[in-house]
Amino acid sequence: MDQEQGFLGVLTSSPFRIAIVYSIAFALGTVALLSGVYFAVSRVIDGSTDNLIEAEVQGLREQYLVLSRSDFIDLVEQRSHTQDVRGAVYLMVDPRMRPVAGNLPAWPTIPPGEGKWIQFKAIVPYGDQTRVHEVRAQRFPLPGGYRMLVGHDVQERQDVKNLMMRGLVAAVVSTMLIGIGGGIWMGRRILAHAGAISAVATQIMRGDLSRRLPVRDAEDELNTLAREINGMLDKIEQLTLGMRTVLDSAAHDLRTPLNRLQSTAEAALAGLGKDSPERRVLERVTAEVDRMRSTLDALLRIALAETGTVAREAVDLSALVASIVELYAPVTEERGIELRSEVAAGVHIQGSRQLLAQALANLLDNAIKFTPAGGHVRVFLRNDATGSEITVEDDGPGIPADKRELVLGRRVRLDEARKVPGSGLGLSLVAAVTKLHGARLVLADADPGLRVSLKFAV
Repeated sequence: MDQEQGFLGVLTSSPFRIAIVYSIAFALGTVALLSGVYFAVSRVIDGSTDNLIEAEVQGLREQYLVLSRSDFIDLVEQRSHTQDVRGAVYLMVDPRMRPVAGNLPAWPTIPPGEGKWIQFKAIVPYGDQTRVHEVRAQRFPLPGGYRMLVGHDVQERQDVKNLMMRGLVAAVVSTMLIGIGGGIWMGRRILAHAGAISAVATQIMRGDLSRRLPVRDAEDELNTLAREINGMLDKIEQLTLGMRTVLDSAAHDLRTPLNRLQSTAEAALAGLGKDSPERRVLERVTAEVDRMRSTLDALLRIALAETGTVAREAVDLSALVASIVELYAPVTEERGIELRSEVAAGVHIQGSRQLLAQALANLLDNAIKFTPAGGHVRVFLRNDATGSEITVEDDGPGIPADKRELVLGRRVRLDEARKVPGSGLGLSLVAAVTKLHGARLVLADADPGLRVSLKFAV
């Protein structure tokens, strides 16, 4: 099966198509050239034969005027037997079409409507044998009801033209075979190199920035391009590692004072009365600290997803969706929202389980926030030949069509969402995770509410 797919890949490759196009062009050129030679040679051969017959006819007409009939018959007999058996052909018949003189056994059967020139098959002597040859001739009447036919054996000339035609066909077929063979050879060579590049590129897209494209010893365009891309990857790896270092340092430097601030506020809360103004202020401080930490974690996850350097693993998407739905079931029950789910079994993809779980949690969290009490939240996982799809629907206000691209940006919140707690980074993280996994994020109307779909290709 792999060999069949490899062969089909060669047939659909650009080098093979280019080779076929050039082979067809060369074949057409060969046809045009050899056809010109064929028709030129045919014209010369046929012209010389026709001129020879015309001269012989004219000579016999003149001889008939000055010779008696018996002398003319003797002349025809003499020319019939002294000429090369593969050359001149003569036949004189009486008014009853009986042969009088010549080297043809009988007058040929000629279809009605034939013109001045006729061409027919005739049995002619060939040494001690007889053969059927092609004959080209003219016929003309003689006084007294007699008829005369003068022609020439054109079998050898016809053989030459047939040989040229076979050479033309052989040249065209050879050109096409060479072109196809060259196309397959080039296609295999290019596809082998492209396959190696594709395999490395896949590893790079999965986050392994240490991989490099293979470079061969040959100094051609592909190797030059591979070297340039490897240089670019070196720079990208340096920048990515530098950015991750900065992010890690920033996260550490920000988390430490936030943790200290929260610890200090919690310690101060322990010594304050339940309804004191100071306690209300400190509770607001701890809530803001929690929100800052959530925002920081979300930004770090987005940055991690956008760098594409996340390790990939086999993820049981069915189990993951089911676990997230189970996790949010108590929350929806508490808020009076009905949570429905339909999860296809046995769906697996390659990706980051942690980021996929966070993205799905963000979608469910948003759906629950914007769905009023008594509403519904629906979660689906479908799988077919084209791929798998996660869909989350709610009965909330939805998002206008002209603002759906806008909400995927960072810290973007529509006016309707400002009353709901949140950082405005939920859909941004979903978009980043979707892009990291090569999936497609689609926002649509749920009539009412919003439908968000993550479509993973096969």
